[in-house]
Amino acid sequence: MSGAELRDTGQALALLADEEILVASAASKRHRDFAMGRTCARAALAPLGHGEAAIAIGEDGAPLWPPGILGSITHTSGYAAAVVCEVGRFSGLGIDAEQVGGVTAKLWPRLFNAVEQAQLAGHADAAVAATLLFSAKEAAFKAWRLRGALAFRDITIDLRQDSFTADHAGRRLSGRFAVDGAVALTIAWF
Repeated sequence: MSGAELRDTGQALALLADEEILVASAASKRHRDFAMGRTCARAALAPLGHGEAAIAIGEDGAPLWPPGILGSITHTSGYAAAVVCEVGRFSGLGIDAEQVGGVTAKLWPRLFNAVEQAQLAGHADAAVAATLLFSAKEAAFKAWRLRGALAFRDITIDLRQDSFTADHAGRRLSGRFAVDGAVALTIAWF
């Protein structure tokens, strides 16, 4: 497995021609986020011999990886990361980054089930816990390649000290997380 991350310091970022076409008419923020994600993806792909590969977008909006590669990209305000591996090492891989505090209590009913909401309400640091819970669900959602809001809410997360498990429709996967300043990062695999 290989990964890369990037904090936005205003550095120059270059997209490959096949990638530039995908965001040519996008707003500047979307273009920058996309370029940061693709820069991370190519850096993560380099040790696997695919550092010059263009990463297109599939019909579902997910990245299209080179043959034999499985991966995931994430970006949030000023931060991007990607993780990749060779097919066969894992069946699913997902990564997500979120700004701590972005998952407010107002959003909880749309994102979390009643048990999760009750746990968050009693948590000493609900802002961090809600961000990690949401991010873990997002990473699991990507790893399983799920679709739809209902599938997202039906993912159950068990957060531990620096890891988690996710359950959905009788399936389970593992994950890890870290918080660095205002950014929470999660990765899930099975």
